[in-house]
Amino acid sequence: MERKLSHLSTSVLGLNLGRYTYADTQDAVLHNIQLDVRPGTLTVISGDSGSGKSTLGAILAGLLPRHGMDELAGSIEVGHTRIEFSASSAPRVDVAQWAKHVGLLPQDAGHYLSGIRGTVAEELAFSLENAGVPREQMQQRVSDLAQNLHLEHLLERHPQQLSGGQERLVALGALAMSEPDVLVLDEPLAGLDKHATVVVSEMIELLRARGTALVVLADSPGSWAREADELWRLNQGTLHRNPVEEPLTCISLPTGGRQMAANAPVLLTMDSVQLAYPGSAAPAVNNLNLRLSAGECLGLAGANGSGKTTVLKAIAGLLKPESGTLTLSGESGLLLQNSSDQLFERTVLREVAFGIPKKSALRQRVPELLSRLGLESHAQTHPYELPASARRLVALATVLIHEPQILLLDEPTESLDEAGEASLQEVIASVLDRGGAVVLSTHDEQFMRRASHRVHHMQ
Repeated sequence: MERKLSHLSTSVLGLNLGRYTYADTQDAVLHNIQLDVRPGTLTVISGDSGSGKSTLGAILAGLLPRHGMDELAGSIEVGHTRIEFSASSAPRVDVAQWAKHVGLLPQDAGHYLSGIRGTVAEELAFSLENAGVPREQMQQRVSDLAQNLHLEHLLERHPQQLSGGQERLVALGALAMSEPDVLVLDEPLAGLDKHATVVVSEMIELLRARGTALVVLADSPGSWAREADELWRLNQGTLHRNPVEEPLTCISLPTGGRQMAANAPVLLTMDSVQLAYPGSAAPAVNNLNLRLSAGECLGLAGANGSGKTTVLKAIAGLLKPESGTLTLSGESGLLLQNSSDQLFERTVLREVAFGIPKKSALRQRVPELLSRLGLESHAQTHPYELPASARRLVALATVLIHEPQILLLDEPTESLDEAGEASLQEVIASVLDRGGAVVLSTHDEQFMRRASHRVHHMQ
């Protein structure tokens, strides 16, 4: 009943957007959008990769427009502050003050963390310290929030030692700690296991009960649809109410139903392997035994923090076993969970061709690979100007161009739209067809079942 009453109260965030255009472009990314967010409500905005969801989230959070560069026509109101934008008037947004009302958890949750704190507890307390909260009160609030998010066991861990899912939980906790009126969450469940998904859902319900408004940006309404007060679909730059979910397209199995060859050569052997990070008190992986044969796709499953990424790093040669033996036949190539960490060049073409001699046969294959992944039209585009799905495919291309014998994929479906996922499955099939092998780590159980011959569950 309290939530229904809150729906009738004054809007805490209002957007009347006539047109939004990035600098040096003519076409509007967003247009004719009106959005009112009320206390305690859950607003879900879904849309395909590249539809403008993240741009809309950044506008709501006051991060866009970039002063003197982008064009925004319309107004945005939060609390008692209203800002009018036009072609002739582009006032500067005080981001620090705006963040007291609207907080944004970006799609890459690690970007929200400060990067200068030595423990998770210090990271959670960062905004409280800046606000001058007394130490005892600050410690109590960190303790209470850690209990709500089941983060007690991580409080003394260094933020850089977190798994992708743990990092997202900590970032959500740090964002909620400052208690803004509105939380904008961009793909908040990406990379989370079942337990962490439940924890985040419970945390969102708790925040709503306290009057915090939630705006969730997602590829699909999914499980959010049952709880949402407002459902919107972002398509062709504008919002449409009451989206109709289309049935999922049935995509053929990368394995094609093929049986593993009995005499297939073994490409990877891990015997009693123990893995640990420098300075850690305990091993991340202990007594691991794995075999991987040519033509095989092996899935790694397990909770956040169970060591899946650690295993992939060890296979890629980024982490040496403390004990046991790891034997590898052929080269490996790793797609990171945060694939943007692999991108640094100024165009997609230069990114994929980086380090390859101009007269090399591999260099001649770059345009073909871009076409195969649907990236040919983006060859001269800066990778960071691409939507998340295309950006992940660019990172994948930087790995594939070197034709690794073993392809390592860490949460590869994260941020991918349906077309991107179809391209990924075709890539897996091609690696297996040429006698290579694939190891993938994912919480996407449906994709795991479609792609893998077998699954190893990490403890």
